[in-house]
Amino acid sequence: MTKKHLLLSTLASGPLDEAAKKLEDFSFNLYFAYVFDESVKTHQKLQDEYIEAFLEENHDQMKKIDLEIALVESAFEATACMLDATKGTYS
Repeated sequence: MTKKHLLLSTLASGPLDEAAKKLEDFSFNLYFAYVFDESVKTHQKLQDEYIEAFLEENHDQMKKIDLEIALVESAFEATACMLDATKGTYS
């Protein structure tokens, strides 16, 4: 093995590699927290709009909003499945 290969091998499994993995995990967690927060806000806004449409007895608007709520809730479920699948990859 040449000195160059030995150096690359050491860097690939050394402290720089560990730092890169931790940075990637941190970035993933930070982005996920942001997206999840935005999704929760959207869900709450849709629930408020649904209540308003209910009080106004606007059945067409209620159906539309109900579909949007179902879409957001499906995204939550898909995200939960993704997190289960990536548990070993991200901390």
